[in-house]
Amino acid sequence: MNDLVLSPVLPWPVLAGLAGLLLAGCAVLAVRTRGRRLQWSMRGAAVLVLALALLRPGVPVPGVAERAESALDVFVAVDTTASMIAEDWNGDEPRLSGAVEDIRRLMEQAPEARFSLVTFASTAQTVVPLTTDHAAMGSALEVLRPELTLYSSGSSITEPAAHLRTRLEKAAEDRPENARLLFYLGDGEQTSDAEPAPMSDLADLVDGGAVYGYGTEAGGRMLETSSYWDESEPAHIEDPETGEPAVSRIDTAALEEIAGDLGVDFAHREAGTDPGFAFPEADRIVQAREESRAGVAEYTWALFIPLTVWLAAEAVLAARGLRRTGLLSGGRPRAAAPTPAGPRIPGPYGGGPHGGGWGR
Repeated sequence: MNDLVLSPVLPWPVLAGLAGLLLAGCAVLAVRTRGRRLQWSMRGAAVLVLALALLRPGVPVPGVAERAESALDVFVAVDTTASMIAEDWNGDEPRLSGAVEDIRRLMEQAPEARFSLVTFASTAQTVVPLTTDHAAMGSALEVLRPELTLYSSGSSITEPAAHLRTRLEKAAEDRPENARLLFYLGDGEQTSDAEPAPMSDLADLVDGGAVYGYGTEAGGRMLETSSYWDESEPAHIEDPETGEPAVSRIDTAALEEIAGDLGVDFAHREAGTDPGFAFPEADRIVQAREESRAGVAEYTWALFIPLTVWLAAEAVLAARGLRRTGLLSGGRPRAAAPTPAGPRIPGPYGGGPHGGGWGR
């Protein structure tokens, strides 16, 4: 944090070019005007100091920010398969909208906790690693989208198990004193031909959490999802067997089985209701300290001290020169002293009373 920081007021090439031109001029004049070598040398030094001042040298000023952080790590796994856009949340909204609302409520309930967002469809991925920056989580939720239906080829509701295990083990290694919660949000619809693998091996890695289920028994239709550059009007996904709009329904039994594997409660979520999760008492709040660069302490003022001294000296020398010429007092410039006359020589060719010269 003690490295020198330069913040030039002009681009480097411009500043270097101007300084080099002025220094070269001072050097040439110092060589050609022998009587003023010292003055031009001092002026060259002043140009060099001014160039350094325009670089605005300084050193970083460290800053320490303190923030409250609880010993709590919250992992949120969200199903982003095509079924999560089934339109049976709050009437005709996609299920994913309900999941996003619930995640925001969880963040509001635990503002000091570290959150991580994991999404899963055909594969699982960490979208936001563990962080206390809830703004980052909020930004990720703003752009959370389901998988493209064009590339959807079936997925398992326990797809995130292996990925979550890796992340939970890493969190336990980094901060073994922290409590770890896992929230699983999905509709339980298994679209893979394989049977869902158990998630019981995660139970020992979590200290609590919940499984939230979205959807209704009646089910909802799903609009096709496409890429951002596809501006065509989306249509509802069709059932290939009947040609009618496909309907997705919640599988409560599958979600309850996942909750049993994890050792947490299951809750069927409905619009307008509170998730009702009770976070552990925040009795392990710690003050986390983060060092950052709060600013830069500039030392440009120190370089202007010799420049001020030099300008004062130049002003004194200029005043003396003006005083010698009489201009400083407001009078006329003093005339040069007349050359002393030689001896007067009498005679017709001398400087007689009729003036010098060759006579008439």
